[in-house]
Amino acid sequence: MKHTVKMCVEPLTRQRLANPFLDIPMLERLKKAGSIDLRNNYIEELLPNGYAKIRAIDNTITYA
Repeated sequence: MKHTVKMCVEPLTRQRLANPFLDIPMLERLKKAGSIDLRNNYIEELLPNGYAKIRAIDNTITYA
């Protein structure tokens, strides 16, 4: 019985192991996750403790 072994052409580097999504653009990842589009759609609230809170104005606007 003869078996065929296939090897990965691209070796696994530290960068590939740290971020396996290098081949997928960020916009495609945001679309797939159904993320809310915050471009020109946010309100920044300053909290009394020095931090800021960012809220979406319209939660129905997603990346399409």
